[in-house]
Amino acid sequence: QLHGKHTIRCCRGTACHVRGGRKVINAVRGTLGIDDGETTDDMQFSFETVACLGACALSPVMVVDGTYYGKMTTRRAEQVLQQMMQGQR
Repeated sequence: QLHGKHTIRCCRGTACHVRGGRKVINAVRGTLGIDDGETTDDMQFSFETVACLGACALSPVMVVDGTYYGKMTTRRAEQVLQQMMQGQR
């Protein structure tokens, strides 16, 4: 399976789930237009959900290319991804 230039990981663990992690996952899916385990057609982004990222105190957590983004909201997730997408052009 081909992998995108950037890897976006969202936690679906208990702490993240309780604090709105599902909404963040849905925001990423909506922004990128792909589901868990998929890569965008332009090969820029791959999206994965994982059981735990080990940063429960920062939940919900999104990791972009190894950089941790804690206390995520749908709005912040969309902003981070949109900035990256604009940087591609």
